[in-house]
Amino acid sequence: MKFYSHGKLLIAGEYLVLRGASSLAVPVNFGQSLDVENLDSSDSLLWRSFENDRLWFTAKFKTSFLEIFETTDDKIAKRLQELLKYTSDLNPRFLTQIMGKQVTTHANFDLDWGLGSSSSLISNIAYWADIDPFELHRKISKGSGFDIAAARADVPIFFKLKDSGYEVNEISFNPEFKDKIYFVYLGSKQDSSLSVSRFSKRKKLFKTEVQLISDLSKHIALSKKIEDFEYYIKEHELILSSVLKMKIIKEDRFKDLKGEIKSLGAWGGDFAMLTWHGSKIELINYLQSKNIQTVFTFDEMVKTR
Repeated sequence: MKFYSHGKLLIAGEYLVLRGASSLAVPVNFGQSLDVENLDSSDSLLWRSFENDRLWFTAKFKTSFLEIFETTDDKIAKRLQELLKYTSDLNPRFLTQIMGKQVTTHANFDLDWGLGSSSSLISNIAYWADIDPFELHRKISKGSGFDIAAARADVPIFFKLKDSGYEVNEISFNPEFKDKIYFVYLGSKQDSSLSVSRFSKRKKLFKTEVQLISDLSKHIALSKKIEDFEYYIKEHELILSSVLKMKIIKEDRFKDLKGEIKSLGAWGGDFAMLTWHGSKIELINYLQSKNIQTVFTFDEMVKTR
């Protein structure tokens, strides 16, 4: 058996998606597969995880109680054990079905990029166990679940939390000026769960900001001109800066950028989206002056079908 789920980026609506803002999320052209094979031994589960072609984690579980027998990383093994046990809560037959198996995961991206190694894993395990990935996500995360929706989407989506659950709508986000949109890795992986936890503890509902960000998510997705797109992402940054009490990234690190730049996901170090009106070579040279090495075009990053 083999399963595959996409990575993700949240283009608009970060943080306030937790308060009900309509957010713009995209599946990306990177993802994670999960392969399940039979083992000779029927009382063990052997787990191997690869980052690109590098083996970075292994674990061996014994008995149907998933006792950790041996592993290269105790902390990760315990998190995986917890995830598999939560999966069995939703499908009681799951634990007995997975013994005698070897599971191999392959992520075709750098795990430090924050493109959804956890959400794509949750999605793949839910495929394997034939359960609702959102229910599994809710058992282990306080996040919105947009990343789970993106993991199984083939095109960009609007994602919105509702009292009764969530709403997902496909959207055509493939602007004519996409040759001027780039995605750069800022070089410092952020702990999304910690950022979510901190924001969730705040009591304010941010009703006005939620409406403004919802509108901006739609305007960003549907922009016809690069000038409008740049205006909307700048407005988005200013609103979130006020909510989070943090400097916008352009003011903090890119004051000389002749374009606009927007933080994506947890502010502070994962990916950012920027506009650039020159050549890609000129952009690469500019980013190297900022000690940034990883840059993708819109088509290299965003899955549009």
